[in-house]
Amino acid sequence: MEIIIVRHALAEEREDFAKKGLEDQFRPLTLKGRKRMQKICVQMKDFVKDVDVIVTSPFTRAAQTAQILAQHYPGKKILEIPELVPQSPPQALLKWVRTQGRGYKRMMFVGHEPHLSVFACYMLSGKAESFIDLRKSGILSLELETFAQANAGGAELMYSIPPKIFD
Repeated sequence: MEIIIVRHALAEEREDFAKKGLEDQFRPLTLKGRKRMQKICVQMKDFVKDVDVIVTSPFTRAAQTAQILAQHYPGKKILEIPELVPQSPPQALLKWVRTQGRGYKRMMFVGHEPHLSVFACYMLSGKAESFIDLRKSGILSLELETFAQANAGGAELMYSIPPKIFD
């Protein structure tokens, strides 16, 4: 079983967006971020041939990134889950994987930092502290024996690809 983790693409600057009086959860991708993610998706198809489902944070920038990914994996369902918001503990996402991942072989998660790298490190080491630097539009893959019996510390890192590789 595989979890492919994708950090959302480049979004509007937090401080500039805050000046508009809007909450951070509504911060959208920039045009540059959209274009770069499109380019990454084309190349990503070479090594991620297919996914069963795309699971995303409900925050605008992650959901927009998931929509771009879905264009390259047509017909794949997009699920928005609160376990992928930045404040969610890695244990909550692991619980979601165990209970909701049963019917899947390859899931793609789209979310935020430091949440995604903390989750990846938790799955690799059993510790909820990050030792991975996941850049915007970065991708990494975790392999697990099963989703239903996934455990902290039980995953294996298959690959980690910084976005600059795609430039």
